[in-house]
Amino acid sequence: MAARSRLLMYGLPALAGVALVAALASIVNSNTPAATVAPRSMPPTARAEGPSTAASPSLPSTATAPAVIGALGTVEPAGREVSVATRFPGVVTEVQVIDGSKVKAGDVLFVIDPALPAVTVVQRQRDLSIAEARLAQTRQRAAVLAADVAVARGIAVSAEADLDEANDLVRIADRLQSGSSITEREMVRRRNLLRVAEGRVAEVKARLTRAEAEFALVDPQNAGPTLRIEEAAVAQAKAALAFAEAELDQRTVRAPSDGTVLAVNIRPGEFATIGGSPPPILLGRLDPLHVRVDIDEADVPRFASGADAVGLPRGAPERRIALHYVRAEPLVKPKRTLSGSSSDRVDTRVLQVVYAVNPPVDGLRPGQVIDVFIEVGSKHAPVAPIRR
Repeated sequence: MAARSRLLMYGLPALAGVALVAALASIVNSNTPAATVAPRSMPPTARAEGPSTAASPSLPSTATAPAVIGALGTVEPAGREVSVATRFPGVVTEVQVIDGSKVKAGDVLFVIDPALPAVTVVQRQRDLSIAEARLAQTRQRAAVLAADVAVARGIAVSAEADLDEANDLVRIADRLQSGSSITEREMVRRRNLLRVAEGRVAEVKARLTRAEAEFALVDPQNAGPTLRIEEAAVAQAKAALAFAEAELDQRTVRAPSDGTVLAVNIRPGEFATIGGSPPPILLGRLDPLHVRVDIDEADVPRFASGADAVGLPRGAPERRIALHYVRAEPLVKPKRTLSGSSSDRVDTRVLQVVYAVNPPVDGLRPGQVIDVFIEVGSKHAPVAPIRR
């Protein structure tokens, strides 16, 4: 019993002291600062051999070279991508290109179902045939009416001659004495013949006026109203036919310019919409390639227009791509291209600068993101004073 008491008296404090020492050691270790990780150095300054890097600007080393602007660039076709769309919605019946196809301006890309516009073209052709037939009929009628006018004029001349004859007979009878040289009955008969001749002349003149009026409607020399109506009907039918043919032709979507098919997002049997996303065909010109670089707004004051740059593809930092300045977009835009780093900020704006890949680089593809380093030296643009 005495031995147990001594064990409890001296053993418990000893265990407590060991536990306290262990706890203090753990606290001290947790508060010790971790070793500082050295930042990744800039790309090596040595240039790759070959003509593709002969004109590329050298990247500075971490000690001696001047500063550069680091940014992200997206490879794109020259003139950016062209989203080829359709003017008319419908079911696609043919797709005549595949990804990577090289096309010329006017080459067929895909075809929208042409059944309905083809029927419309046939109907418009029939309407044009009818209008042309009516115009030909009107022109033939003009020839007939011209002949009627000539006949009416001849009859009018004959009727006027008969009227003159009747007037002479009555005048002679009036000079003769009634009862001695001419009878009363003869006088009455001659006056009646005069009235008949006068009525005949009036009738013939009315018919002549009517014939001339009908001919005036179709007179080709004076552009008669009826003739103009028929000619306008023919012109309208031709315009309707041209519209139907244009609509039929536009069901065949063609390449607007030379280039390479970057993506085909439509298949036969699918429905193509107007302004749909993604576009049915994505087209671009790959010679040369451009790189659209997003320069952070904090680095914009250090950027000088005309400064060349170097691009480093992801996964192949030893490859150095010579980039030559093309233009800078005038509008500063919200940032869209992200590097994937946790330090990326999406609440900033960027200046987009376009560079050309010259000479061409094998394996570089549109849409690829590369790291871009832009020279900063003596090319700073002068800052204009603020005018108040």
